[in-house]
Amino acid sequence: MAGLHGSIAAVLAGAAEGRVWVNDGAEPRLAVIDGPEGTYLVGTTHDPALARSIAELLADWVYLHVDPVALGAIHRILPNRHMLPHPRLAFRLRPARYGFSLPPPLVLAVDADGLGHRLYEGTNEIARCLPDLIVGKRCEIGVWVHPAWRRRGLAVQLVAAVLSALDAAGFTEVGWHCHASNRASAAIARKFAVGAPAATLAYSASLPAENVGDLDPQTCRTLAAHFEAGEAEIDWLAFHAACAWSLAGAEDQALAAVNRLVDRHWNGEADWIAGHWAMAALVGHPRLSEALDTLKKQKTQPG
Repeated sequence: MAGLHGSIAAVLAGAAEGRVWVNDGAEPRLAVIDGPEGTYLVGTTHDPALARSIAELLADWVYLHVDPVALGAIHRILPNRHMLPHPRLAFRLRPARYGFSLPPPLVLAVDADGLGHRLYEGTNEIARCLPDLIVGKRCEIGVWVHPAWRRRGLAVQLVAAVLSALDAAGFTEVGWHCHASNRASAAIARKFAVGAPAATLAYSASLPAENVGDLDPQTCRTLAAHFEAGEAEIDWLAFHAACAWSLAGAEDQALAAVNRLVDRHWNGEADWIAGHWAMAALVGHPRLSEALDTLKKQKTQPG
């Protein structure tokens, strides 16, 4: 898995913070690696006691990338039964020629390392493409563009510029990871891909998506019902139910889920709700604002 996931390679090389657990230091058959991009299950086990030990080691909210060899035992290893499969894609990229043409008033800035590139509208950063998880001449990249500036070709131009800079600096391996549901990210990667992407799988008690529109409304409703069904065991699943209902366009159900968090004196932060991409359609709604204000007041009350 280290050959596919730069996060594992960076942790093992000491280039990124992380933790490594193995079942046996002399002859490890199973490892759990915490890294910058999530947690990784490497290897497998048919021992029920060892599987339970792994499940107890993992937090309920873990984002767990799974070694394919572990899939047969995965439901004994997951820390809760409400985690869902998250299909993902892993690409290898190479430089390609793309003309750079910025619409006014955007300005391109290159980071001090000569690799990362950013776009500014005045003093506001509206897009970036940066390398990370650097180990020798290997790294991964990702791109972000402000929603107001998407669908204008800026992401492709930034990726092309960064890949050119990495090539000039002697990098020989550049990776790119995304949810399989993130069609826009995958489309960008395919413009620079070396061969077909590798299909990988993660598990999480959260939405298997990264952007509004990645999932169709019926899928979002199914996810919302799934998270609601688990709230009796894990109360914060109401957060993900609210996100799924919001994406489905079900305003009342989304707000009801937020109110359940308030009623349970949820330990999370109001800003987590207001700032989550899936809740964007409800930001500014009077009922949501009222619920978030109550959450904030709960945090300031003694005891």
